[in-house]
Amino acid sequence: MKKSNEQNLGQAIQAFLKAYKLNEKFDETEIYARWEELVGSAINNKTKKVVLRGSVLSVYLNSSVLRQELNMRKSEMLDKVNLRLKSKPISEIEFK
Repeated sequence: MKKSNEQNLGQAIQAFLKAYKLNEKFDETEIYARWEELVGSAINNKTKKVVLRGSVLSVYLNSSVLRQELNMRKSEMLDKVNLRLKSKPISEIEFK
């Protein structure tokens, strides 16, 4: 019989992340770890860093041409990233 204060491991981890306000850092790490899978190796090779602040994902790139192209595909990339996240969705992607 399950006691009223018992949780499964996933719930316990989520509660821990929320209590210590680590959700954002966890999401940023998840995006960083899966960046190549999300965008492909060509874009990954031109990416300097990825930073998540609040609900805004900033992607720093080596190529201004690629930056222009990705700005045109922003909504597609936003959907891909949000499908991967377990917590709150990203509302904006900035290419810098």
